[in-house]
Amino acid sequence: MMPVGFQAFKEDGTLLFDIDRISYGLLKSGYLNLVDRWGRYFIRSANLPPNEEGSYSYLQLLDPICGITITDAVSPIVFLVGDGKPCGESVSGNVRTLFFQGCTPNTKAFVFDLMRDVGERSGMECYDATGRISFTTGMPPLNIIATVNPPAISAPIAGNTDQRWTPYVGGANEASGREWSTGDFAQVKGAAYVPVVAGELAACLTFSRSAGVIHGRDFSGSTQLGASEGCGGSSGGVRFFFSPAVATTSTIFSNNSTIWFDIPTDRQPQALVIRATDYPFPFR
Repeated sequence: MMPVGFQAFKEDGTLLFDIDRISYGLLKSGYLNLVDRWGRYFIRSANLPPNEEGSYSYLQLLDPICGITITDAVSPIVFLVGDGKPCGESVSGNVRTLFFQGCTPNTKAFVFDLMRDVGERSGMECYDATGRISFTTGMPPLNIIATVNPPAISAPIAGNTDQRWTPYVGGANEASGREWSTGDFAQVKGAAYVPVVAGELAACLTFSRSAGVIHGRDFSGSTQLGASEGCGGSSGGVRFFFSPAVATTSTIFSNNSTIWFDIPTDRQPQALVIRATDYPFPFR
């Protein structure tokens, strides 16, 4: 069916927006702020069954949780410059705080949402047949410049195991977790970098895989934890990583080396990528 609404094109002839399509625009941008610290579920005794909830106690509020607060959001999507993993949200009336784990004080967030009336009457507005705003220059339009696959998952340590030294081919394990305070959890992060295009980029992961990690003494650990995947844009590319999951269970497991396990290999997410420099920062 031929489009009946308004279309705009970029200088290279590619479509910028089409009001017959769903349009997203920038609602807010800013640095993620430290908003809370969460704990982990520690097994109370090695003799207790690890598959029962009553065997654990929620302790040690030492996992930094960062956030950004938005108002009147409908269906927000967040792109990050710097590492981060979405881990929930809180809602009070029309105010919503989006939570992230694994961030640093330098992590930038770009929050996009469905275009609508944001109270700004300067610039251009387009309306659909029902009179609803379908495009407004008050919300700079989302322009995804690339979709990026993460590197392949590393080969197992041995042929008959599901244990891996690092999550990704070409990646490495690195120390993290104490960017906000030296008293927070020491956390291993298995990361890999994928070059994309020059410039500061922001990225959003389409979904996150869960996994497990034996946090070895090589990274100040002696526990087995749940893990999850995240990503973030950087200068010229995207960083994919696995790190301990938020509010994960923790059982004692002493090992010299860090080992990753139970990483799904039959499916993988993609990172959606934007140029951070195309958007105002901070914004609103």
